[in-house]
Amino acid sequence: MTTDEARIQARYPKRSATDYVLGGLASVAVLGAIAMVVVAGVEQSNPDVVGMVRSFDVPSATQVTTEIVVQRKDPSTPVVCELYAQAESYETVGEASVDIPAGVDKLTTVIVDVKTMREATAISIDHCRVAG
Repeated sequence: MTTDEARIQARYPKRSATDYVLGGLASVAVLGAIAMVVVAGVEQSNPDVVGMVRSFDVPSATQVTTEIVVQRKDPSTPVVCELYAQAESYETVGEASVDIPAGVDKLTTVIVDVKTMREATAISIDHCRVAG
């Protein structure tokens, strides 16, 4: 063995059994984390209910009229959607809780009037959930 080979072997010693065990455990941990992310993504990619604002109108400084569309997996379940209106300064100027009764269609369109403290420039759905 030359001096260069001896120097390289001293710098990079052979792996021990502990190195292989730790490497295997790290690999299992990474695969477990990937599996958890995939399962969570699949579960949350298809929620029981979702809602969106299709359009809105500001007929006065104290009211916003909006059309929301709610999609449910099971149309026979009632739904509650929380809406909020914002002013130009992004301040919340109005809120409403909308009860949507059970129906027969997966897509339900609802017109909602939201009372505001000041003139609103935007309205959004905070969240929708199955009632009960």
